[in-house]
Amino acid sequence: MASVRREPDRLALCDTSSVNRKTQVAVIAVLALGGSYVLADAFDLTPGLITTRPVADSAQEYPSIEPIGASDPTSPVFDEEVAVPSTQAVSAAITGFVDDSRLKGDPSVRVTDTLTGEELGALNETEARLPASNQKLLTSVVALEELGPDTTMKTTASFADGTLYLVGGGDVMLAAGEGDPAAVNGHAGLGDLADQVAEQLTEQGETSIKLSVDSSLFSGTDYHPDVEGSDTAYVMPMSPIAVDFGRNDSGQYSSDPGGDAVSVFADALSERGIKADVIDPATAPDNATTIGTVESASVRVWVDLMLTDSNNSLAEVLGHLVGVSQGEEGTFEGAAQATTDILTSLDYPMEGVKVADNSGLSVSNRVTTELQTTILTNVYTCEGCNLEALASGLPVAGLNGTLGDRLTGDLGGRIRGKTGTLITAASLSGYLYTDSGRLLTFSVLVDNIEEGNAPGTRQVIDDFLGTLAAL
Repeated sequence: MASVRREPDRLALCDTSSVNRKTQVAVIAVLALGGSYVLADAFDLTPGLITTRPVADSAQEYPSIEPIGASDPTSPVFDEEVAVPSTQAVSAAITGFVDDSRLKGDPSVRVTDTLTGEELGALNETEARLPASNQKLLTSVVALEELGPDTTMKTTASFADGTLYLVGGGDVMLAAGEGDPAAVNGHAGLGDLADQVAEQLTEQGETSIKLSVDSSLFSGTDYHPDVEGSDTAYVMPMSPIAVDFGRNDSGQYSSDPGGDAVSVFADALSERGIKADVIDPATAPDNATTIGTVESASVRVWVDLMLTDSNNSLAEVLGHLVGVSQGEEGTFEGAAQATTDILTSLDYPMEGVKVADNSGLSVSNRVTTELQTTILTNVYTCEGCNLEALASGLPVAGLNGTLGDRLTGDLGGRIRGKTGTLITAASLSGYLYTDSGRLLTFSVLVDNIEEGNAPGTRQVIDDFLGTLAAL
């Protein structure tokens, strides 16, 4: 199977703060950039989403601020009274997009007014298409709704009959040593867990033990059946426990992230005076006593990282966790079923939609622009709901994540959305701030792209968004 992945699975922390204020502020504050606000925000002079401060792990009170005037008088100013772009103008823009000779695939488009939800233009909006990483919008919704934005994942150590069990609870971003409470990747550390365990075992007079990793939370295959060969380089093999996504010293994914984690833990225990003989993986027995626990960062910042950097591994882990939470097996099939069931129960338009995986690597996924724009509208209009945590993770044009080098210049900071690229598919769904000051929601999905034309298709999409922004 030919390699299908084109977006990097980057692990670096994004610069976007996860402070969970009112979602409308989250979206508008970043899109209304053109003047001095973006610089003030980046240097923490205002409480926007672009910040040099560490990512916050929980909601904080939104402070009152003095407005900062924009240095560019032509910058758009958000005003609910600004006229909505006409359906004729939006439809003309869509026609220009579809007629572009550079477009070598089958397109679907939908554009709505974000405030009212009014459809301004659409083409094939109910046609289900291959979404690539736009699939992560679905994953974000089900993770936030089912697991909850403030939920954390526990990694525990349980002891019974001379054997210590390192029990994976879904955290695949463990630090090998001490955890960093300001980080997402490396928030919890095996060194900290070893401190707790060594103290407890020493008190019990245990200085030599057997050590096993318990990865029973997840089962089934390491990879989705559609992901094979060179495509496995873009996602870790599924495991409910790993240090830094199971990356080895060369930066590649290990074939046994759970085994690597237990080896790291054994070394940490040895440094603390406990000899640990690693044995085969096993499930902790019911009589095992928990003698140590560390907790991950919250789901809200997991989603933030997953969206900003299009992190495939995190998307699949979240999907598996959602499946388990719904009573399904911790497998790709269980994750897909749970994702479908949750979205259906929330009354999202699911006709034609097919969920195969949670990252978008599978070529069997199908979504519609109707679904994507409905998700984004719900994110914007909800207040005090779990979905509020989704907006801050969407990459910002010309600034960060997978949009860091796209839609730059005049469009920089005025568009934020979720990207997606496979060999035969390109997508972008998000929010756009027009010259007149109106906020629009959009989704563009193109599949069946002729081989080698995905980069050109992305440029056509970007040009189309530039046309919309000029309205």
